[in-house]
Amino acid sequence: MIVVRRFLHAYVEGGPKGLCAAIYRKVTKPLRRSRASAADGGSPLAAGGADVVVQDKAVASVHPFDLQYGTDTSGLITGEELVSGMWNDLWNTAYYGISPSGFNQMFEALDLKWGRFAFVDMGSGKGRALLLASRFPFRRIVGVEIAAELSKAAKANIERFSAPWQRCREIEVRTGDAAEFAYPAGPLVLFFYQPFLAPVLKRCLKNLARSLAVEPREVYVVYVNPVFERLMARVPRLARQWERTFAYSDEDLNADRLGARGDRVVVYRHLPRTNRHLP
Repeated sequence: MIVVRRFLHAYVEGGPKGLCAAIYRKVTKPLRRSRASAADGGSPLAAGGADVVVQDKAVASVHPFDLQYGTDTSGLITGEELVSGMWNDLWNTAYYGISPSGFNQMFEALDLKWGRFAFVDMGSGKGRALLLASRFPFRRIVGVEIAAELSKAAKANIERFSAPWQRCREIEVRTGDAAEFAYPAGPLVLFFYQPFLAPVLKRCLKNLARSLAVEPREVYVVYVNPVFERLMARVPRLARQWERTFAYSDEDLNADRLGARGDRVVVYRHLPRTNRHLP
């Protein structure tokens, strides 16, 4: 089942070419392991064990953010491990907390009158983005997470978190399907840190379009690592504002176990017709 799931993900993300590449990697993996083992004198570690060691480091590594604030937002949890019993478990990506330095830069660049907006993290995981968002004086902060164990961890993190820079303390996590989430009234900032693949994102955006039809309002969408950016065109009057890449700080570079050096971000804005000239 895991193999089928990975092939489906490869097709959704890369189309037929992505699927063919995934099948090729799967078929040739034993041969590559055998060659690596022979080159290293038969060492089991070289014959595929190195991947396991890297993954263990990713899972076990504690980010400096958690060390400083006593929270638990670290680790890598694969999509296969995130089970809720709902249909869209198949399309979960993985949990991996966002870089604090990248998050702070992208929201400083957004530069809004924060008190007008509620912040909503779609696929909030253990809640690191929720805690980072509290640096800004949002009207309220809401996380939506389908995996009950991650939602439970996020609630515990919110309870224990305290920082001198925190400017919003109205933070909550809702356990449920992001595609069926009832968006709060009033202006919103929606945050997508690539939490799921296209089938779920499509439903999320349809739900957002319905919400905006009922209550036209100002909405910003912050889409990090926007693999399925083409789907944003499905929301009427959601206009692309800017795209930037934000480099990680040295601290985040040292803590990262996925080989990333920064986050590519695209920001969209929705305005109701009557408020087209809002600043």
